[in-house]
Amino acid sequence: MIEVIFLMMLGNADALTDLQIDIDELKEKVEELELEYEEIKEKRTAKEIKMNVIYVEYEDWDKKSNSDDESDAMKTYLSAKAREVKDLWREEYRDLKEIEKQEEILEHELETSKVLLEKMESDFEKIEKANSNPDRYTNVSISLSKNCQIMIKYGLDTVCPTYRELVELFDTTNPTASGHFEDLGYDVKRVGIMDRHWKFYETEDDYDLIMVDPDAPFQNKSISIEIQSNTFTTLSVIGSDNSRNFNQGSYTTWENFKQTDNCKKIIVAPDIELITQAVEYAKNNCNGEVEVLESTVVHKEPTPHDDRNWRESPALVYQNWLYNAIQNNKELRLGLD
Repeated sequence: MIEVIFLMMLGNADALTDLQIDIDELKEKVEELELEYEEIKEKRTAKEIKMNVIYVEYEDWDKKSNSDDESDAMKTYLSAKAREVKDLWREEYRDLKEIEKQEEILEHELETSKVLLEKMESDFEKIEKANSNPDRYTNVSISLSKNCQIMIKYGLDTVCPTYRELVELFDTTNPTASGHFEDLGYDVKRVGIMDRHWKFYETEDDYDLIMVDPDAPFQNKSISIEIQSNTFTTLSVIGSDNSRNFNQGSYTTWENFKQTDNCKKIIVAPDIELITQAVEYAKNNCNGEVEVLESTVVHKEPTPHDDRNWRESPALVYQNWLYNAIQNNKELRLGLD
């Protein structure tokens, strides 16, 4: 059945979006279950501690009731107290069994949900890969990296722009469909997003849809620009293959801009000018050039080595050092293995 559903979803963008929504909802459910599971475990622990205290009290009363130093009347009283405390312990024991039953049910539900979530995420990845094609996306989303969000939230020193600033500069969404922004003090957060809100804009001709602080489904359907918390250097502007970057002892590095092979995602440094150019570049379906893109050619001189003195070659010196290190380590471990 799962395979049939999988095949039905191939080539169906809306179905893939629905799956992403289901994944997000299941993630929330897992988080809630984890919280409930931790709470029930704490409740069980508290109940066990209480039962231990009651049992110690019962033993104390029972010991006194069996003492030869007490009168018969006092023994009768002490025995009654011991039975009373023991009955109380039994009530707590029944409560404990009910808590353990709830804990077992929650644990099963949590583990089942985790397995299902893992399966759904795996299916999503496979379907997305199967649906991949050379067609470029037309919408653009802009998000801050997790590091940026954390630094802004806790007032740390950062050059990351806030969502508040990015909305003013780039966002073209309609709050009726794509949600409005809630002021958190340190920044703003998008809330109240309609399902499949991007369809609201399909009736508009040549509408440049740019969404700051996107929801996961839209981010998946757009060219995603993610702003990093620091500047960075890369050996390849496009994709991860840098093998063609090396040429006769030299290589080229680029600063603060990188995109995936299909231009599904762009990462940029926290620089407004560079972010602006990245947005324009994405709007043009990743055609054109990023003018502020900096590159540096690095020349590497070969390590000088006299072939006639081969015993001092760097490779042989390293091999000898490694061999000696292994032998020394074996001697140190004698009697330990």
